[in-house]
Amino acid sequence: MKRVRGVVVCLGLFAPIAMADFERGAMEYQQGNFASAIHEWRQSAERGDARSQYRLATMYENGEGVPKSGPDARKWYRLSADLGHLPAQLRLAEMYLRGHIVEANPEAAALWHLRAAEQGSADAQFHLGLFYLEGYGVPQNNELAARWLTAAAEQGVTSAQNNLGTLYENGHGVEQDHAMAVKWYDRAARSGDGLAQNNLGAMYANGRGVEHNHAWAVFWFAMALQNGNEAAADNIAISLRNLETRKVAASRANVRAGNSTSHDVITQVREGDMLYILGSTDGWSQVYLEDSRQLGWISSSLLGQGNSD
Repeated sequence: MKRVRGVVVCLGLFAPIAMADFERGAMEYQQGNFASAIHEWRQSAERGDARSQYRLATMYENGEGVPKSGPDARKWYRLSADLGHLPAQLRLAEMYLRGHIVEANPEAAALWHLRAAEQGSADAQFHLGLFYLEGYGVPQNNELAARWLTAAAEQGVTSAQNNLGTLYENGHGVEQDHAMAVKWYDRAARSGDGLAQNNLGAMYANGRGVEHNHAWAVFWFAMALQNGNEAAADNIAISLRNLETRKVAASRANVRAGNSTSHDVITQVREGDMLYILGSTDGWSQVYLEDSRQLGWISSSLLGQGNSD
């Protein structure tokens, strides 16, 4: 019994010792003493400290204080990941996905994304959702895709929000629900996702999940175009036909970035120029400038009569 108690006491000392080695290694690393950092981390890594194993792996991967060694990097990443260290799991997942250090392996990539996703990693949840959508490394399964994309979307991953919107719009893996599609497109669109902005514009243009509103459609198509989604250009052309147009009545007028004179001038228009009107508020009208493919604001007093066909 005394011998057993002695073993228990020794095991209990490993954690503080490993922590001390890890902290000393971190201090040495910050001071640029890579060889000393490796010495400290190796001691705690060999005693099973996951953080030290991870840092040792990065040193081998990057060749800091030691020659670069893919096999050594993989070894220490794997040991750390097996102990549940999230950064190590994410690194292994990326390595197997991209074929870096190791051969690309869809099944291994999916496995380590799953481990990290179960620990709450939004990035891993998003990738795992895509894997299930595409059948990459896992059997294709829209329901599981929706589950993991929802988890990532709720953590604010805009691409997950857009993909989840698409699932709701088409009824893949979830019950078709256009209002829910609009909800997720809107979240991603407001975060600047060009794909979601185009998709949200299409929902307004077609009256799916929201009332028909071509002004909002043009607004979101224009935002998508601004963010590099050229597919939105054709959509704008269709919705513009349904907007009110008004001619510029002043000899020259400023178009601004916002609805007050405190905003920057983005361009000038001349008398007779035709502008598409998205809406008006506080004496200002939001317009779409077809030539420059921009949104802007102009004082409503500078516009003539409209054509609301």
